[in-house]
Amino acid sequence: MDVSESYVRLCGEVSHYTKELTGTSLVDAYFGPTHLSPEHQTKNRSPEELVHSINKLIDRIGDEINQQLRIDHLIGECESLGAVIEWLDGKEIRYADLVQRIFHIPMNYFSESEIRKAISVLDEVLHGYPGSDLRERVTQFSKQGEITGSELKNLIENDLQLKSMQVNELFKQRIYSQMGTIVTDNGVEYQTVKGAPWSGYNWYQPGFKSINQFNLDVTFNRDTLRNVIYHEYEHHVSNLWREKYYQESGDLELAVVPLHTGRCVISEGTADTAKEFLGVVEEDPESEIVDALYNLRRMTSINAAIMLNDEGKTIEEAVEYMIEYSFRTPESARSSIGFIRPTNPDGKLNFWAPYVFTYYFGRTDFVLPTFNKAVEADQLTRFFQTLYLNPYSGSSITWNKSFNWLS
Repeated sequence: MDVSESYVRLCGEVSHYTKELTGTSLVDAYFGPTHLSPEHQTKNRSPEELVHSINKLIDRIGDEINQQLRIDHLIGECESLGAVIEWLDGKEIRYADLVQRIFHIPMNYFSESEIRKAISVLDEVLHGYPGSDLRERVTQFSKQGEITGSELKNLIENDLQLKSMQVNELFKQRIYSQMGTIVTDNGVEYQTVKGAPWSGYNWYQPGFKSINQFNLDVTFNRDTLRNVIYHEYEHHVSNLWREKYYQESGDLELAVVPLHTGRCVISEGTADTAKEFLGVVEEDPESEIVDALYNLRRMTSINAAIMLNDEGKTIEEAVEYMIEYSFRTPESARSSIGFIRPTNPDGKLNFWAPYVFTYYFGRTDFVLPTFNKAVEADQLTRFFQTLYLNPYSGSSITWNKSFNWLS
């Protein structure tokens, strides 16, 4: 069995382990041979057996693969899997070390001065908006486009289908045309769910298609919803190109899309930079407000996650922090806690607890500065070709090496 097949089988085995302990599968998507799909892999392997198999695979990768970027990518993914297993097995791992080992990025806490600076930016872009103070202006902005319940369900399941076609056309016109090639796109189906810890999720399906789900438990704003639309559609696009590359190259490890690896840092970073990719930032009159609020809430969510998982603060303390510093309502703050809390109400470890770092730092430390460099150097064609035509570039382990031509 070659290293690619061993890796795919291991991802399936680890997915059974994470599903049993947390209710969430490590494997986010799969589009390879049926006999290697996660559900067909061995169940009930002990954590010790899984870690041993991962370490043996790491030892083989450099001997059996001759492309350095692919080697680095695959070893990084395997190291992340090992960290996930040890964490869920109850090993003593500090939260900072867990974030570093899973995502290969540091756990950074935002200082009070950094948060105040983000608040000042929000205050500036909301200048002239009705309200006696910033909190009231944020509340007014949020409420003017607030959408929930049946109205939200109807918007998502009907209007967003049309919007997704428009976003697809933007990708064709503004990105694929520059790349000089296209990819099959069999569309996105929009659905609504309840009880999820996230607000929106892209479930990529085999055959160049996706299901994008939105959580009806979340109160959306029509303006901020646009960010989520672009974000989730870029996930779809990234996986379209990954599936295309897999079919053309036969690199089996690309047929499985795992969570909790360095891949996620770039995946969330590119999704959070989709508006810049498509050049739609200036076309949205509310974009400055949306982006300032989005940025502040990403930062405060990271701090709240550190409070809960590293400092031992209570959920009530984290909720109060988010209400005070990100101008959330109590309901919104409590809703967002579900994604970052250490354990779920059922007592199981929360699989998503370390994940919050991928969005902000994937965008600000990796994708956006590289994209801006490409714009300045008039190298957008090569940027998009590197991003979408070489899936081994899409990891925090390999990103800088893949784009060193921009240095």
